[in-house]
Amino acid sequence: MPSNNTIPRLPVELLEEIISFAWHLPLPSSERIMLMRSSALVNSTWADIFDLLSSRDVYVPSSAFADHFLQRLRAQPPAGPTQMLRSANVACQTLTIQLANDNGANEHARVPMGSVLDDLLEGFDAWSLAPNLRRLTVEYLDVGFDDVFRRISLAALPVQVTHLELLYSFSPGMLARPLRSLQELKEAKQSLKWTSTNIKNVSVVGAGEKTVKNLSRACPNAQVVSL
Repeated sequence: MPSNNTIPRLPVELLEEIISFAWHLPLPSSERIMLMRSSALVNSTWADIFDLLSSRDVYVPSSAFADHFLQRLRAQPPAGPTQMLRSANVACQTLTIQLANDNGANEHARVPMGSVLDDLLEGFDAWSLAPNLRRLTVEYLDVGFDDVFRRISLAALPVQVTHLELLYSFSPGMLARPLRSLQELKEAKQSLKWTSTNIKNVSVVGAGEKTVKNLSRACPNAQVVSL
């Protein structure tokens, strides 16, 4: 068996590509948490690269992580320009969170991670956090198109966020009638719970024409693209 000294090490650039590819996969929350935990155990180089990437492109898989994340953002960074660059508050550029319906047959079912998103946005606003955050991605699973327009916390979206991305998907086994109920959206809403003039780009995947129209009203200065 070869000694550790004879085992070739992968170049840092290749490690970065591998970790970045794994981190940006559309993983369920349980698998993402497993990746987060195991990445700290590979070796110091892997852990350092993972910390940099995951601090820049943040995924929030649980309420416990959200609390930890807010604590990191609010932590006083060590002195010195190099340490400042590694501050979680400075590093954060994108934020992704999945909102999943507890009961796909009920369009008004509780969305547990919805309150987590609300708390994060209100925390950003209250403490002026994440100055380099530019993109918010919300992955909706079995949640009706109307949720985004009822989520008052989006009124606290930091002014530096210029790109909103909404990804809608529905479980393959969902019956046609409940699915149709989730997907249906009334015509242009008379009143919106929030608007943002700072959003410049809105990307929507899996939603219909009525949702796009309402997003154009909520973000009047944005180019809304449906993919």
